[in-house]
Amino acid sequence: MLVGKLKLMPAVRLVLPVQKVLSMVSNRKQQFIYLVVLLTSFSLVFCQSKTTQLNTMNKTLKYEWIPSASAPKNFPVEIHRGRFIDAHEEYINIPAGHTLNEGWGVSGPTHIIGESLKNIPEKLEIVWLSYLEAKFYKGTFDLPSEKIHQLFKDGYINRLGKEETYGEINVGMAPGGLVSVWVVGNGWTTEIDTFKAVEANISIQEFAPSATMSLNAFIKSVLEEDFSDEEKAGMNADDIPFGLWNEYRKKYQWAVSVDLKSESELTEVYMSFVNGESIYTVPDNDILKTTEKSLPGSVKLEWKDDKDNLYGAKVFFDFEEIKEAFNILSKVSGEQDIKLSVVIDKYHNILSSTLQKEDRKIAIKKALVKVYEISN
Repeated sequence: MLVGKLKLMPAVRLVLPVQKVLSMVSNRKQQFIYLVVLLTSFSLVFCQSKTTQLNTMNKTLKYEWIPSASAPKNFPVEIHRGRFIDAHEEYINIPAGHTLNEGWGVSGPTHIIGESLKNIPEKLEIVWLSYLEAKFYKGTFDLPSEKIHQLFKDGYINRLGKEETYGEINVGMAPGGLVSVWVVGNGWTTEIDTFKAVEANISIQEFAPSATMSLNAFIKSVLEEDFSDEEKAGMNADDIPFGLWNEYRKKYQWAVSVDLKSESELTEVYMSFVNGESIYTVPDNDILKTTEKSLPGSVKLEWKDDKDNLYGAKVFFDFEEIKEAFNILSKVSGEQDIKLSVVIDKYHNILSSTLQKEDRKIAIKKALVKVYEISN
């Protein structure tokens, strides 16, 4: 979404006494060397000028987006304060004061404030409490603003085959002080970067001025109030898998293949990845072909038969099983890349899901599968 008219910076003009200098240099070899140096210098100045123009243009572009925040399931956090800061030192606050536990990369609370069109942020400042660790973390990070600009500009192909762009910037906080930032659209989530925060010395009085208890007592009361017994059973402060979310970021070259055994047509594909990314698109999108992707977390398919009856299926992968299979196939030599294949039989049931490279095929046995008919 481009807003307003942009004025390009004036082109750089170099007025050089070329003829005069050449006349002073009698040797043809020296003349040639001089011209090469001159043209090289001009090219460098021109490229620097164009880069400066593009950077200046990007600082004036605005897009419609809102901030949000998230945390991994079973590892709740609460933001004390946080904000995105743009090149003009203007800032957008990130929602604070909420217990976040939505899932890695899953959008939590948002703020819809101020102008709908905003500059792309260049910095992130954030301070938060990690409940299971009973620790505060803080950090100020430089964001890859040019990458964010490009993602907003390019957008993605949605499930209807139409161009769409992102509308949210989400911050995720994981144990150990890991911070990830994503841009989020309609079913699409793309990782921007990750950062490492440091521990912060924040008192309970500063964090919760009305609290009359210790930090540990405060944490216990929040967990009791905000989570059910079943949810709390999944939270273990003595068994935090530090480093897991960095492990999620590892990517592989792989493709997705769906084989329909009936006279049916695949209509849309949704995939979530363990690093918090996701796609929701049409079956012929090139991103489903061999591209660099994180490990799959789940896949959702929809298709219609020759009578226009609609069907859907969801497959939830076991992380350890899928990781082991990818690691095994990554060591198989050959020109082919890894392919995740889902086969749906003529009765609209998932027959199998496998990973394959060259002649080596591994059946995915621990995946949870749900097939259903969709009402028209």
